[in-house]
Amino acid sequence: MSNISTVILAAGKSTRFKSTKGKLLQDLAGLPIISHVYNIAKKISGRKIIIVCNKNNIRELKSLFSDCIFVIQKKQDGTANAILAAKPHLLNKNFLVLFGDVPLITLKSIKKLINKFKSNKTSGSMIAFQASNPSGYGRVITKNNKVLKIVEDFKTNNEEQKIKLCNSGVLLVKSNLFFNNLSQIKAHNIKKEKFLPDIFEIYFNQNKPFSYVVCLEEEMLGVNTLEDYIKIDAIYQHTLVNKFIRKGVFIINPKSCRLSFDTEVAKGVIIEANVVIKEKVKIAKGSIIKSHSYIQGTVIRENCSIGPYARIRPSSIISKNVKIGNYVEIKNSIVGNSSSIAHLSYIGDTEIGKKVNIGAGTITCNFDGKNKHRTIIKDGAFIGSNSSLVAPIIINKNAKIGAGSVINKDIPAKYLAIERSKLKFIKKN
Repeated sequence: MSNISTVILAAGKSTRFKSTKGKLLQDLAGLPIISHVYNIAKKISGRKIIIVCNKNNIRELKSLFSDCIFVIQKKQDGTANAILAAKPHLLNKNFLVLFGDVPLITLKSIKKLINKFKSNKTSGSMIAFQASNPSGYGRVITKNNKVLKIVEDFKTNNEEQKIKLCNSGVLLVKSNLFFNNLSQIKAHNIKKEKFLPDIFEIYFNQNKPFSYVVCLEEEMLGVNTLEDYIKIDAIYQHTLVNKFIRKGVFIINPKSCRLSFDTEVAKGVIIEANVVIKEKVKIAKGSIIKSHSYIQGTVIRENCSIGPYARIRPSSIISKNVKIGNYVEIKNSIVGNSSSIAHLSYIGDTEIGKKVNIGAGTITCNFDGKNKHRTIIKDGAFIGSNSSLVAPIIINKNAKIGAGSVINKDIPAKYLAIERSKLKFIKKN
């Protein structure tokens, strides 16, 4: 596939997408929508990716994809002219056309398209799909298993409206012939746009028709509105969840669970209802993630119990046989083997050793108003309930902190530290 360049069309202004953030940059399972398309293109074309954008989104797209070639479609006048903007980078090449707002397309389908293109030695191949409701889609008219033409929905007659084979817009072509034929497309009388689908009939009349492959309709769904985005997000999550269920992960309420594109979960892990797992999370075998927990940027080792209502923030490592209980928040910390933080605690910028017991309401005070500081709690230490550890501080091996203490000095190994104000009794008048 090294001889195939990819063009990603991303010049649309997203006028129907009612959001302060452009549709291409909306998060889909931990990645911007267009990044899902880019990842497919990367596997096909390596560094030979051209993104057709507009003057308003080029800066953001360049910050995401530094290895791509960017061209601006100066005038928003159809897909034909969008591809024409990329012409200087596509001469004497085979190239694939993808859409930046169609994130569910799979590598399997693209490979199917490439194989069809190569096996039939055609000048072009395209992806079609069987639509459950074809209204709004261009209909693919075929003859002898080749594409005769594509009729846009508003042009269809009564018979053509019944056709359910629809155009995805995704195609693979030989550049020289394509651009020769592209120049023959005429602007539409109503919208004054050059419609790329008009090129199929041009090819057919030259006796060089397109071949086609049929893929799933959901792969070809595009994001035009917020409603589209919500639908596509649900499909993507359903796909992720089912992948892990087939692998042997017990997901108790699949519809309530959210995963990331890069989530790694071992066989036998239990995930209860309303769990959110964001990007860069790995969960090892034997662990259970209890309901309403939120995990991001974390490694969870074997046989851990997390939650319910736990939040584990990025750059954390939860070692083997650890218990993180309800309403516990952990940030940028390491929790050693067989340690317990059962409930109602904040642990930030902390290194916890093995077999440490953290009592309820414990807070590591890591921020002095200007800088963050580390707390180190060594093996076997016990931290009493409602204690505050003011960093930087070291609680040494097997030391104990009495409940309700505010500790701002290092505690030696095997010592008990208690810091409390004197109890006073004041008689009421």
